[in-house]
Amino acid sequence: MLLVDLHVHTTVSFDGRSSKEALAKAAAKRGLDAVVITDHDAATLDAPQRCEGVWLLPGCEISTDAGHILGLFYNKKPDIASLRKHGPAPVADALAALRECGAVTVLAHPFESDDAMPDVPVDCIESENSRVYIRNSRGNAQARDLAAAMGLPETGGSDAHSDKEVGNAYTIIDASDCSPDAMREALLEGRCTPVAVRNTPRRMKGFSQLRGALRSHKIKRVLVSLAYVGYCFVKDTFAH
Repeated sequence: MLLVDLHVHTTVSFDGRSSKEALAKAAAKRGLDAVVITDHDAATLDAPQRCEGVWLLPGCEISTDAGHILGLFYNKKPDIASLRKHGPAPVADALAALRECGAVTVLAHPFESDDAMPDVPVDCIESENSRVYIRNSRGNAQARDLAAAMGLPETGGSDAHSDKEVGNAYTIIDASDCSPDAMREALLEGRCTPVAVRNTPRRMKGFSQLRGALRSHKIKRVLVSLAYVGYCFVKDTFAH
């Protein structure tokens, strides 16, 4: 049984705050066997890498017109730039491209918004996400219900944007090793169990939004993000 965080971001993501090396070090400290690098609209890794005693596995998170889709364990990089040439990728095109590249498709945090109406033919549903509660406290429960209704395997991931968040949720995978082929087979056969460890503090999302704002060089966006960070600290302090 392997412990794998299937949803983490590096500084390649516009709002990512940690290098892949820092993420790997955190994963090792938390007893994980592997993490999947799923940067926003970017296929960061060409192939699996061993770092700090942990496997870093190839993945991506594509923004589509039907929400965010994770592509896990691809064997060649998808052409995400072409998919998003005119904005969010058409979901059917994104799914086709990911499958052509050998990726397992996962509907990420499908109920991040309470009024979401997901109806996407993916391979798996992310039903444990450590950040989703910030916008919708029932989001993970709704995702579990969706997976049951669709008869699909469930996955878990921290959605980490910094090393401090790695392993807040992960997936137990019944696979022989951490190779993409073994992982892909296990997920498609449903030999996986999502695990929730803890909710990520709201301030971590505030910091990642601030990171994106600073990269935009837009003063108004930076000021709004600073205010949001303050709001998050208040919520973390007084929320029960």
